[in-house]
Amino acid sequence: MPANTNFRIFVRSLVPPILARPLGRLWPSSERAVLEYHPGGWEEPPREGQNGWNVSSVIDAETAKWEAFQSNLKGPGPLGFSHESTDLEVTRNLFFHNTHISYGYGLSLSAQHLAAVSVLDWGGGLGHYYLLGKTLLPDVHLDFNCRDVPLMCKRGRELNPEVRFYEDDSCLSKSYDLVMINGSLGYFENWKELLARICGAVKHYLFLTRVLTVKGSPSFVALQRTEIYNYNTELLTQVFNETELLRIVTESGLRLMREFVVGDGPTIVGAPAQCRDCGWLFTRDEK
Repeated sequence: MPANTNFRIFVRSLVPPILARPLGRLWPSSERAVLEYHPGGWEEPPREGQNGWNVSSVIDAETAKWEAFQSNLKGPGPLGFSHESTDLEVTRNLFFHNTHISYGYGLSLSAQHLAAVSVLDWGGGLGHYYLLGKTLLPDVHLDFNCRDVPLMCKRGRELNPEVRFYEDDSCLSKSYDLVMINGSLGYFENWKELLARICGAVKHYLFLTRVLTVKGSPSFVALQRTEIYNYNTELLTQVFNETELLRIVTESGLRLMREFVVGDGPTIVGAPAQCRDCGWLFTRDEK
């Protein structure tokens, strides 16, 4: 590893995130940016390596961490870990902790006075949040449904047979007590139409989290590199104008109930504006 990289890592360990972000934009580095402004947007033809989610490298990386994720759920330890991290010995990460506890809050509200709760996890991977939900609410039966790409669904059925996996949008033909969109909305070019359709499947609550938003700037597209997750693919992801995003949800008949802190937004190199990482819980009021 180059000496300048070692020094950068050392300084990052000492500097608070609020200072590290702006310093990171100015500090020269040979490292490839994880997120970079993509001015061509969705219209630009995919380049080499831009293969999306439905590739074996993503599935293999998630499978390799499956047992460690299950192990971290056992016992009374903190929930500051994630299946996305390559170091599952880390259990005190505030970003992951905030997301997991916020999910638990939404799931608890959905489970009030119910013996069983129906959940749709849009972009739910191998069904990790089914296991997390069972850990948080062991006495509640979860009718858990995941919408994801075909290769992920195939592996999910093998590892997590209690979860119902959907490779297409037929999951939106019914409604759910809780619908969760956890970091996956930005990967859809038709996100406005899709978000409105997903909101239509919400019976009681929508948990929308890990959403990159900006204020005072239009929505834009970023290129995401995934080497840090061992996914070895590149993706396009939407960064949302917050007002525009929230308007679509509220116009679908849902009311904002609570905003959550996720964590500091990541730096997007060359972007017209830097983002926040946001989360919200919405409810559908009884008529």
